[in-house]
Amino acid sequence: MNTRSETPTPAGPVRTCVGCRGRAPRSVLVRLVLDAAARVVVDPGRSAPGRGAWLHPSRECLNLALRRRAFPRALRVAGPVDTDAVGEWFDRNAPAAPDAPEENESSTKKAGWKPMGTR
Repeated sequence: MNTRSETPTPAGPVRTCVGCRGRAPRSVLVRLVLDAAARVVVDPGRSAPGRGAWLHPSRECLNLALRRRAFPRALRVAGPVDTDAVGEWFDRNAPAAPDAPEENESSTKKAGWKPMGTR
């Protein structure tokens, strides 16, 4: 009897995104660290000293992490932290959301359904 899981394991270290809590290979995620001024900044080389937090390079994951106040917890800092530099980096480098729904679009249309007529 085989006790190993049948799901394939990714090559290399696996990290958890602090936004969506999804697991992904380290090479896919962006590492965030605290700088000397206690601001959260992107670590492009993924090798800065200190504790790091990992995040998918998407604006949705950043927004989730900000809403959940995940950065102070992940970086083990007491109190709020400045995340303006991270927001600017994501504005420049993160891909735009594909097929972003219109503001007034109903959930039925988002799902691809056509509304039923009353006749």
